[in-house]
Amino acid sequence: MMVTEEEEKWDKIVGQFNLTLNGILAPLRLYGQGHYVDSAKKEIESLAIQLHHKLLGLDEPFHVNNDRLHY
Repeated sequence: MMVTEEEEKWDKIVGQFNLTLNGILAPLRLYGQGHYVDSAKKEIESLAIQLHHKLLGLDEPFHVNNDRLHY
């Protein structure tokens, strides 16, 4: 399977978003909440992509996979 330039650009942007999230959520790791941070980060990324789709005109409700979140 060949990766297109558009897919590479998408992956780069999502990667930059995740690096930014790491910085924002880093203080929570200091208090032993690293496991929660990892699962929450995946859901935040999913919500960001859902928001992108909504802004492009796809009218779907936001969805959070609560099974992924660890409380």
